Amino acid sequence: MAETDQTVTLVSGPLQTERLADGSRRLLRHLVVNVHGKEIMVPSNYITDSRSLPGLSQLLTDCSRVDLAGVIHDRLYETSQFTRCETDTIWRLVARSGSSRANWLQAWWGWFLIRLGARFAWDRERKKNRLS
Repeated sequence: MAETDQTVTLVSGPLQTERLADGSRRLLRHLVVNVHGKEIMVPSNYITDSRSLPGLSQLLTDCSRVDLAGVIHDRLYETSQFTRCETDTIWRLVARSGSSRANWLQAWWGWFLIRLGARFAWDRERKKNRLS
């Protein structure tokens, strides 16, 4: 997936969430993003912990700049709409999009750490989906 300014389009408007008592967030309206011509939809009332990034990455990444990417990433890990590699790449592309986007270093650093550490979350979601 090549990175260009036209790679990611936010179709539904900005991310709107409310913080819940446990620190997670609930989407107040659905979210639709187009990445390389493929539509990704996160339904309203979706609950996310927005913790795609491991704690170490927060030293170099402004988390407010990658909120949207985190919500999309969490949803894609649950749905298996894309492979793990594609999903992690989508995180990076979305992180680099929009008006409050992460800079090049933040997006690549976050992507690198997700690739290193998110295997456990991916495997946990696959196991949960097989049991349901």
